Amino acid sequence: MSVDHFWRRLPGRAVDNCSPEELGELVPRGLDVRYDRLAAAGLALGVRRTAVLMELALTENGLHPDPAARLPVYGGGRHQADGTPSDGGMPVLRPAQVAAASAFLRDSALGELVRQQNSVLARTAAHLGYPTPWSEAWAQLVVHDLRELRDFFAAAAAAGDAVVVREAE
Repeated sequence: MSVDHFWRRLPGRAVDNCSPEELGELVPRGLDVRYDRLAAAGLALGVRRTAVLMELALTENGLHPDPAARLPVYGGGRHQADGTPSDGGMPVLRPAQVAAASAFLRDSALGELVRQQNSVLARTAAHLGYPTPWSEAWAQLVVHDLRELRDFFAAAAAAGDAVVVREAE
């Protein structure tokens, strides 16, 4: 599967002693052969070309000033394994943040959020130079990916897992 944005579940305390390099080895990237196995086990999720649109649908509508809105897609910002901000580290969501992101996604009408942001998402898709213009099919894909993300975070929260985010490189 060609994926450009990944989420990887890890046991809650497993990330505590990982360096940014070690975290990088745990999270799939590009055409990583591990992705299909991890995804089948529910330990990884990936999307292609929708991450920025998902983020906009969750955060740019004015209906959800909740800080948890910024957690699911990009992890609320870049953090090292110890939780301190870093320009070079991957975002790491601790179990409490995973639970907050899961609750936010669970309580959000994801299809409605995408519909409310239709014009913003269309402009963004055009600005990013995507080969196909924004359409109902695009909107359905974003909603599908948001629902997959909701289910992924629900499972991670139920297990007390941390989530590491790898943005497109």
